[in-house]
Amino acid sequence: MEYRIAEEKDLEGLAAAMAKAYAEDPWNEMWTKEKSKRRVNAILGNFEAMGIAAVEDGVIIGGALGYVDPYADEDFFFVSELFVIPERKKQGVGRQIMEKLKTELTQKGIQCIQLISIDYNLEFYKKIGLEKDCVSVMYEHC
Repeated sequence: MEYRIAEEKDLEGLAAAMAKAYAEDPWNEMWTKEKSKRRVNAILGNFEAMGIAAVEDGVIIGGALGYVDPYADEDFFFVSELFVIPERKKQGVGRQIMEKLKTELTQKGIQCIQLISIDYNLEFYKKIGLEKDCVSVMYEHC
């Protein structure tokens, strides 16, 4: 297994793995190839964006995608997507992706990671050292 910074050539593999990951419970989302590529492109088009790819036998099986979010006191890294294909979940792949991401961010002087999660994933995030803060996500369908 290889955990590395994603490159432009990884776009389709990241999109395919993300679509496969979100096709299962609790999301049950049916991402088309075009929509998943558009999502990956959108995230990686942000300010100082970066992705980590988990590659096994030449195939991307998971990834983390996000971007730097500058703030007054320090820069944060906002993780927009973290995903692992269903047959490789609960085998340490997500943990290793996040460890690689933390290593890369530390080298850039970024000490804080942020993300939005559904309750289903909170236990995983706690296990890898993330804490829930006091911020609430607000939304409205227009």
